Amino acid sequence: MTLNPLNQLIVLLVAAACVGLLGIRVWKKWRGRPVAKRARRAKPQASVVSVAPVVKPMERSVAIAPLPAVSVAPETLNAQRSTLPFVEAEDTPLADNSDLTFGPVTKVLAALLPESSERRADLKKTLRNAGYYEPHAWHNLAAARYLGVSIPIVLGLGLLVVAPRETEPLIIAALVLLPAIGWALPTLLVRRQATDRLAEIEQSMPDLLDMMNMCVSQGLTVPASLQRVGADLQSVSPALSQELKIVSDHARVGSLEQALVAFSRRVDLPDVYSFTSLLVQTERMGTSMSQALADYSDGMRETLRQQADQKANTASFKLLFPTALCLMPAVFMILLGPAIIEMSSFFREGGNEVLNTSMQSAADYLE
Repeated sequence: MTLNPLNQLIVLLVAAACVGLLGIRVWKKWRGRPVAKRARRAKPQASVVSVAPVVKPMERSVAIAPLPAVSVAPETLNAQRSTLPFVEAEDTPLADNSDLTFGPVTKVLAALLPESSERRADLKKTLRNAGYYEPHAWHNLAAARYLGVSIPIVLGLGLLVVAPRETEPLIIAALVLLPAIGWALPTLLVRRQATDRLAEIEQSMPDLLDMMNMCVSQGLTVPASLQRVGADLQSVSPALSQELKIVSDHARVGSLEQALVAFSRRVDLPDVYSFTSLLVQTERMGTSMSQALADYSDGMRETLRQQADQKANTASFKLLFPTALCLMPAVFMILLGPAIIEMSSFFREGGNEVLNTSMQSAADYLE
């Protein structure tokens, strides 16, 4: 099969552009690797190990004055702890490559997809809200989006070469639409999962507060209460149970304040942020935890009730357009259908002649 000159030119230009862009991205990606390797090799050499001088036996009798003790207020320690930079999971030394979906080429495919730093941070936040806590979750998403763009382009160009000329418009349309769908569909799915997960956590927050109130009022500590409530909510809200398990593990390794701050960073909800701020302030001030949880639970339930009333009030307005577009045509068909049938029967059985005769008679009478 032979293509016309215009289609041959289009295929050659698209193929040349794809190959050129791929070559430029690969060259920019791998150009800095030798420099990084030399820097890593030179880093141990640059570090100088300081060797303490050998102390002679006569010098050991010299008395060294003790350093004065420095007292730091707890507020200063908390301020310093709160200003620590946030470290991504992929930047920690414990992160390995076992979670890469496409193996070692995942990072290369992700680097070929151009993304700004702001959009990358937004996608990482969306992935955390959706529950993807793997160190390389963003690389997997970017690699899937790049393959969703490149595979339809390669297949479409191949089909343009071997397919009949009659199907060329359809293939060109698919060559335009399918890459756009492959680029946008993974992000839309992740955002949908994040929205559903955040809604599930938001609906379960009042139950969390009530159960924590009962646990704290009976003498359990806050970390123990979070662990107990997380186990009880496993069948009701798996997402919130997973988050509470992470908070409990983090509190055992570090501190409760750090675990709560990390919880508010993972789950982008105002209720979660208010809940973590309430627990942190209560721990610092030493106020009654049970009373604070009870008051905040009542306020949260009232907020959810007001949101439900607002949705119910706007439901009638939202149903107006589906009713007008779907129900009214059916009503018009039912009311006007018999009249239309009668009129068609009248004209089919000679109604035109009757109308013409009547009009002629009226004209003669007027004359």
